[in-house]
Amino acid sequence: MANKVIVLAGTAGTGKSTVADILIKNHSARYPDVRFIEGDTLHPPSNVEKMSAGIPLVDEDRWGWLEKVANVSSETAKEHGLCIAACSSLKKKYRDFMREKRPDTIFYFVFLYGTKQEVLGRLERRSQHFMKATMMESQFKDLELPLEGEPHCCIVHIDGKSFEQVEEDTKEKVSKMFAE
Repeated sequence: MANKVIVLAGTAGTGKSTVADILIKNHSARYPDVRFIEGDTLHPPSNVEKMSAGIPLVDEDRWGWLEKVANVSSETAKEHGLCIAACSSLKKKYRDFMREKRPDTIFYFVFLYGTKQEVLGRLERRSQHFMKATMMESQFKDLELPLEGEPHCCIVHIDGKSFEQVEEDTKEKVSKMFAE
């Protein structure tokens, strides 16, 4: 059986880590040993330095990080039954790269999507994160939401929704993807 990894994707400030807690609770009956990986903790120091200095990452900065996220989450899923990972996965080629690196794994990409205005408001309220609101523009420039037909992907819109609505939408869409 293939390893299962739910990747909470999207720009910074969309609530990936918060939604991860909900998915862990929702899937713990079937996967009592489910684990969460915060992809940001897997960035090499050079990426963190760039982002901390307000310099957006480019593709060349991301390949090694994406490979590490793919490998760590896949190995975690193999050991624990299911892994939930927060990883922006902004471009289709990034998602394809992760799939190619770990063909033994089904990556379920759940995009939490909010408009620039919504996300900017959220980022401005965050002080502890290295992703600064000024870098949001580069993430939206890189963002390629999955199109119909891209395997194991869904989009959860967050604008104007309560956390409970986002939670319900996410649980429903993940259940549908798991049933495919």
